[in-house]
Parts: sequence; structure tokens; C-alpha cells
Amino acid sequence: MSAHQKKHPFDFKTQYGLGFNTQDDEIVVDFFCGGGGAGTGLEIGLGRAVTVAKNHSPAAISMHTVNHPHTKHFTTDVFEGDPDTECGGRAVGWFHMSPDCTHHSQAAGGQPRKREIRNLSWIGLKWGGKKKPRVMSLENVKQILQWGRLIAKRDKATGRVVTLDQVPHPTSKGKTINRVASPGERVPVENQFLVPDPKHRGRTWLRGSA
Repeated sequence: MSAHQKKHPFDFKTQYGLGFNTQDDEIVVDFFCGGGGAGTGLEIGLGRAVTVAKNHSPAAISMHTVNHPHTKHFTTDVFEGDPDTECGGRAVGWFHMSPDCTHHSQAAGGQPRKREIRNLSWIGLKWGGKKKPRVMSLENVKQILQWGRLIAKRDKATGRVVTLDQVPHPTSKGKTINRVASPGERVPVENQFLVPDPKHRGRTWLRGSA
């Protein structure tokens, strides 16, 4: 096969084809990148490598760099930085993000939720507004569709706020439970045991995806 006949390693059509053709000047961006599995999938489907990837974790960036050495990596908070600067002024054809799913997942059970973790998906609006990607994709658990505001958990017996403070269990020696606020005590939000508000289930998701 002559040089001009050689194909790009991803020049093939399979059942996994994404049915989307990026323009020559468009780039692919991967946020909350991990080992690089999503980036590899995008490469196979689009026929081009991920240009920009970001994660606040040095370990994640290190692993992603090994698997995608030609990608421009940023080891910062996803909300930091200017989208246009990070993309070198180029247009974005595909913007993919895999925000933490821990505090949306049903696996969290009765554990307290963290607002800062649940709010990571808002980065999509920033990039959508500034770069206007032709395609945006989000990887998460299906429970993110129920994303709504958080409220303080209440003690069933007294109706008072449950805090994040740990105190000895009243009957089980060696165990601890979350302390219930004293009568009249005002508990700062950062010390409240926060849980999803069932009356507002899904409202934040609908707001962000409208």
C-alpha cells in the first residue's frame, strides 16, 4: 500500500460509529478524565484524538497522559480557567464530561450528600455558553435525573436537624451516631446532614438541561 493510501488507524466503520463528523478545525474536549476510556471511545467513534482533557487529580491526569500522550492536559478544578484560552481559540465539536456520581447514586443510601460534588455538572453550562459545542455528552448514573435541592435531615422523634457530628451510640457500645441538634440550636449548613428534598426531585436537572 502506498503512503497516500494508508489509512488513519481509526478510519473504519463499525457498529460503534457515532454518526457525527467533526469539522477539520473542531476539537474534542474531555472533562473529569480518568484513565482515558471515554477518550479512546471518542477517538474510535470520531476518528480523531482528544485535544483537551482536565481533572483536578494529578493521579488521574498522569494515567490519562500515558494513554493519551498527545492531549493537552490541565490539572485544575474544572471551574477554573477560560474555555477559549484552554482550547487555543479553536471551536469545540464534542464536549464530554464524566462528573462524580457518588452523591447522586442510590448506592449512597442514607449517607449525607455534598452540594459541591452534586454541582459539578454545572460546568457544562459554562462551556456550552462560551464554546457552543455541536455535541455535549454526560456520563453519570441514571439517578442524576432526580437531581434537586438538598435539605437537612430531621430526627424523626424531635424534628430537629441531624448534624454531621458523631456521638456515642446510646445503646451500642463502641458505635457512634450523628448528633441531633439541641433545642433552639442553629446548625450551619456545612455541618448539616444533607439529603435530597423529595418535593423538588429532578428540578435542578431540568433547570440545567432546559
